[in-house]
Amino acid sequence: MKKNILALFLIFLSIVAFGQKTKVKESIIKIGEGKNNALIVNINGANEDDVIKAWKDKMKATGAKVSGKKSMFADDATMMSISSNTMDIYSEISEKGEYIELAVGFDLGGAYLNSKEHATGYKAAEKMLYDFAVDQAKEAINKEISTQEGLIKDLEKDQSKLEKDNEKLASDIEDYKKRIEDAEKTIENNKTEIENKIKELETQNESLKSLEKKLNDVD
Repeated sequence: MKKNILALFLIFLSIVAFGQKTKVKESIIKIGEGKNNALIVNINGANEDDVIKAWKDKMKATGAKVSGKKSMFADDATMMSISSNTMDIYSEISEKGEYIELAVGFDLGGAYLNSKEHATGYKAAEKMLYDFAVDQAKEAINKEISTQEGLIKDLEKDQSKLEKDNEKLASDIEDYKKRIEDAEKTIENNKTEIENKIKELETQNESLKSLEKKLNDVD
């Protein structure tokens, strides 16, 4: 029961987190070689390890050589929607309580991607991060749904077992009632038989006494 309550509480917290809108913001932070422009997105309800794995897979898909975990570096990545040239991508992934923060800096070679100087590329990177965050949030919800479905399935099994137990007990009670009823009838019948046997015994005893007297009278 305690596990069920804890699971429901965690799901409630997740629902609150999932209710927040996904937004990508631009900021200058410490990333790469010093303080540089970066895109930051919060992924609600997600697990840090899951985000790290998914983001690393995404970076590897660019053809880059990827290293690191929470602080990740993708060397010579190719993303034509952002830039026609290869780029170095620096990523910082950190858990912030109810959400995972993903900060990404795109080193285009001499300048980091920003909305003022690289409007088209910035929009593409913004959409890429937004889509990634939404996909990860949905994946987290799907896991919660799976957990909830498992919880419901367990509760349904418990309910079914209790119902079957009750049906068996009810059947046993009816069987016991029938056996008690039969036993009570047998007791009543036996009482009558006992009374008859007592009378028969009295008769036989009288017959015995009569025969004994007859025996004594023989001379």
